[in-house]
This record gives sequence, structure tokens and C-alpha cells, in this order.
Amino acid sequence: MSLSTVKILVASDIHAGYGELKQPNIRNDSFEAFREVLKYGIEHEVDFVLLGGDLFHENNPSRETQLEVVRSIRKYCFNNKDVPIEFVSDPSVNFQHSSFSTVNYEDPNINVGMPIFTIHGNHDDLSGKGLTSLDLLHEAGLVNLFGKFNDVDKIEVSPILLRKRETKIALYGISSQRDDRLCRAFMQENVKFLRPTDDPDSWFNILVLHQNRPRRSTSRTTGSYLPVKYIPAFMDLVIWGHEHESIIEPQYFAPNDSGDGFYIIQPGSTVATSLSKEETVPKHCAIISVREDRKFQSKPIRLATPRQIFVEELILDNPPRKLPKTTVRQPNMLDEEIISKKIEEILTEAKNSRGPRQPPLPLVRLKVVYSGAWLNIPPINGRKFGMRYSDRVANPLDMISVRTIRPEKPRDDLDGPISDRAKEECANIDDMINKYFSTCDIKHKMDVLTDALMTRSLKEYANVDTTYVAADKMFLQSVKNQINVMTDKLKSLDDFAAENVDEEKLEKDILKAIHVMKKARAIPAVNGAQNGAGDAQVNLNLVKNENDDEMID
Repeated sequence: MSLSTVKILVASDIHAGYGELKQPNIRNDSFEAFREVLKYGIEHEVDFVLLGGDLFHENNPSRETQLEVVRSIRKYCFNNKDVPIEFVSDPSVNFQHSSFSTVNYEDPNINVGMPIFTIHGNHDDLSGKGLTSLDLLHEAGLVNLFGKFNDVDKIEVSPILLRKRETKIALYGISSQRDDRLCRAFMQENVKFLRPTDDPDSWFNILVLHQNRPRRSTSRTTGSYLPVKYIPAFMDLVIWGHEHESIIEPQYFAPNDSGDGFYIIQPGSTVATSLSKEETVPKHCAIISVREDRKFQSKPIRLATPRQIFVEELILDNPPRKLPKTTVRQPNMLDEEIISKKIEEILTEAKNSRGPRQPPLPLVRLKVVYSGAWLNIPPINGRKFGMRYSDRVANPLDMISVRTIRPEKPRDDLDGPISDRAKEECANIDDMINKYFSTCDIKHKMDVLTDALMTRSLKEYANVDTTYVAADKMFLQSVKNQINVMTDKLKSLDDFAAENVDEEKLEKDILKAIHVMKKARAIPAVNGAQNGAGDAQVNLNLVKNENDDEMID
């Protein structure tokens, strides 16, 4: 391996402190996984550790949790080993949130042999006076917190510039933001990236994010996620935090037709924080090796200490024998026998597949669905039934999830049958309005208030940055403007007498009708809408897009 090769240990979503209060069986799981990750860094002699957010599970972690994290960092990251990475950007810009304008491994007062660079996630996010739990670690010289922004409406991402002999790394970070606001900032071109002015194409560009990756909402125009198309094409590698499913192999994405794309690595979490299918995927970290020619290799490492997790579903629909209808449970009923058999199968599989470093008690979630003839008996009490396995599983109280599926009862529809059009899903209010008025009968079409006007005005009610009062005011003003336009058109007609138009009465009648409509169909306010470095440093180029030539020093 070349002396210029930069080795980076990548991990994300440590969630230190998860379960320490509510689930005593798993209180140490997050700490064990974090220590395992740092041990791999020592074993592979990496130049630094890169975390994708959510080091802590809570934004105000307990003293015990903070103590465990500090102990682990001091044990594995503090030593006399030289860090062969030169910090060539301006630390006062990269760490402008700090009182110490230096990267921790260049601080003469502490010995850091394996530095940690991290953004904050949505769990250890900002609170109070814009501080996160990571600020304390940064000020103590334990980690290097970057990518922190207080003004999400206008983001200027300045990279950390690192150099090892001939290899140059530009490290960009955007800590966790509300997905809607960040997506809107990208749409409005309010997110700008700075690039080195000194041969920008010679730098290997890494972007660290902590956002929703798949679309999470069909009702919001932004989808409550960050589309890949907004990531600048000059990026070489994206480390995507927040998503707990480990997709550790690099995936190539081209945001446009030019063919100039980037790779995404989704490390996933190191500890399971929910009983879902995504969490059952094996946990990983990765060693990224970057060469001076801007090529990289990724070596996935499967973690050996995370607890086993099994998520299964048991559908009870056709009982093997007739079930008499009853409202009271009896001892040893047939469903208990079937459920117990399924749990034993899961526990047998857990025993046979358990690794030598995994905890002995697995996490189990069995979803039991009652339907058909099984509805003749009351379902089991999941918490009570789960306690039978208190010494065999880590989560006996929430091991069993019970759901019933009952046949739909016919109901009287006073308004007649629901039309097929009304049953169709509409992605947002624009589609709903446009689809209705493009397909409705002509007698239902609007003359004064057009569907285009309604779309533009009502969109403000779905805008999380607009208060209900402001949206209401804009809507009424749009109505008044449209009334004036229609009145002027009527006056311009040759066979229409101007005196026939009572402008004041026309406006009053329409506004009265709108008031009645709003009173009958009150639109609720959107949640949250009313709440309010020296000669060695490298110059940066302000990049709004690939064709932006604006420069800064």
C-alpha cells in the first residue's frame, strides 16, 4: 500500500445509551458496539474515524452514557501515535461553533492518535442555545464536530481539507436537518458548496449526510426525504447516515445524464433501536482506502457484538378445529400452543446461529394476526404471554405484537357511493385540484376562482414555513384580486352596462361564501407552523452549481 493512501474507518448511528433506562437487558449493547468499532480502527491502523451522526441516542444523554463514551474515546483514540494527515483548511471556518480554532490532533496540549470527525444526527441534535451533546466532546478535544449549521434556510458548506503526501481529501458535512426544509433549500438553490481553488479536480470529495434516504411522505411535496439528484455531481463518495439498514457495499448513482456520478455507502446503525426487518440485517462498519489518483476501495467489516434480532409474523386464519365463540380466555388455548411452537422455532434458530461474541438473549418480535374463525376467541395478552420467556429473550414485554383483522361491515352511505376518482390517491394538493377540475362536469367548473388560483393559494396551507394566519391572508387577497380582474372584464363588454356591476356586493357575496366554506371545512394549522489557519491553508471556490465561477478567499 502506498504511503499516500488515506485509510478511513466509517460508521454511523452508534446510539450510545439506547435502552439504558427502559430495557436493562440491552443497556450495554450500544457501548459494546462502539468499542468494537474503535478497536477495528486500531487494528487496521486507520488515519481517522468518520461518523455519520447519532453518536448519542438522546440529545441530553445521561452522565453514565457520557462517561462510557468518553472512556472509550480516551482508551482507543488517545495515544502517542503520529497522525500523518495535514489539516490545510481554515479551522476557524470549519469549527466556527467552537472557542478553539484547531483540529484536536494538532492541539499541543493533548495526544490524539486516531482522530474522530463527526456530524450530529437527529437524536443528538441542537437544543437550547443551539448546542448539542457533541459540542461538549468537541470542546474537550475528544471529537471534531463539523457540518453544524444554525441557519438552514441558507447553507454554505465549507469542506475540511486534509492532505497525506499526494492524496487530498475534501470532507463535506451537513448535520441532520428537517428533511422538508433541507429539500426546499436545495430546490431554491440556497445550499452552496465551496471547492478548493487550487486544482479542484485533484481532491477526493466526501459528503457526510444524516437524512431520510427513501421517500417517507406522499402528502408533502418534498416527500420528507433528500433526493439524490440534489447532491452535487463533483462528489466522489457519500456517507449516508440516519438509515439503520446496513447497505455497506458502495452503490453508484448518476444524478444527471452526463454520466458523472458518485458512490453512496450506507453504514447503518451499530445497534438495533427498533424491532423491524431493517434492523435484522447484519451490522457493519467499513474501511475506506483513498489513493492519490482519487480511486478508492471499501472493505466492509461485519460487527461481531450486536445482539441477534428476529422479526417474524404469525397469521392465524384457519384453525385446525372448530373454535367455540367465547369472550373469556381459558388456560392452554389452541392459539397459545401455536404461538409457543413458533417462538421455540425462533429460539432454536437463534441458538444455532449465535456468534461467540453475541449476547445470549436475542431480541424477538413476533407479530400475531388474528382473523377469520380465530376471532371467535379473545387474543392473548402479549405482555403477559411474553413474560413466560423472560429468561430466554432480551425483550419479553414487547416480544408479542397482537393485531386483529375483522371483515368490513357494510355501512349506510348517506352521500351515495364513493366515486372511483375520489378513491384514487393524490400525491399533493396540486394534483388533487388539477385532477378534479380537469375531469369534472362543466357545470362544476369554476369561473371567477380558477383552479390555477386555488392551487397557488392553497399550497401555502401545506407550507410548513407559513403560518395559518399568513396563508389565510394571502388566500383572501388572491380572491379579491381575481374579483377585480373579473369585474374589469365584465365592464369591458360592449353589451354589458357598467352600472349593472355592484363591485362591493359581488366581493361581499363571494367572500361570504368562502367564509361559510371555511367554517364547514376548517383547515387546521400545520404542526409547528406558528412556533416560531496559516500559509498552508487552501483557498476555496464558492460552488452553487458546476457552472458557478464566483470565488472567495
